[in-house]
Amino acid sequence: MKVTRILISILVVFLIFWFLYFLKTGDLFFSESFFTKERAYQAWASNTKYSGMTSDFLKNAKKIETDDERLLILAGENQIYQLRFRKDFFLWTFPSIYSIDSDDIKRINEKQLDYDLSFNCVETAITNNSDIVKVKIGKSDAELLPLGSYFKEAKDLKFWFYNTQPDAFDCQGPSGETFTFYDNSGKVIKKIEDN
Repeated sequence: MKVTRILISILVVFLIFWFLYFLKTGDLFFSESFFTKERAYQAWASNTKYSGMTSDFLKNAKKIETDDERLLILAGENQIYQLRFRKDFFLWTFPSIYSIDSDDIKRINEKQLDYDLSFNCVETAITNNSDIVKVKIGKSDAELLPLGSYFKEAKDLKFWFYNTQPDAFDCQGPSGETFTFYDNSGKVIKKIEDN
């Protein structure tokens, strides 16, 4: 009798969880959800139609783990993809993607931009000022990925990023964050409000 009650309780809790999960995600049969980030990555990568990348790129790209366990960078020749993995409850989902390619680098160089900012739940800044050695996004230190080793045209370009919205499904518009750029001595070179 006790065992039956326990099993019924477990079933009820699971059904409530399943219903709430479905309401939040629309993923009724957990088809896009996985217990680990690695499994979510493997499932996404194996479906090249879904990922939009060729299997050759995925096979040859360098996987760069970041300080943020929810971010993974795939770096290939003339292409970088930043994958952001969300968690719904305790399940990992397919990543959202931000990409940089040769055309982006060319545009930044042609316009001679010192700062190129973007926001796709992850704040990113590409800087073309060799004096910049540190970037804060909001109150947090951004991570750095020098682009010169991936793009011949990149020269001194640096790619800074910070995941400000780890579990957001989609992010639109300006981030509302402040980008603060520092030189070697810790002096602020520039502050930009992303409003």
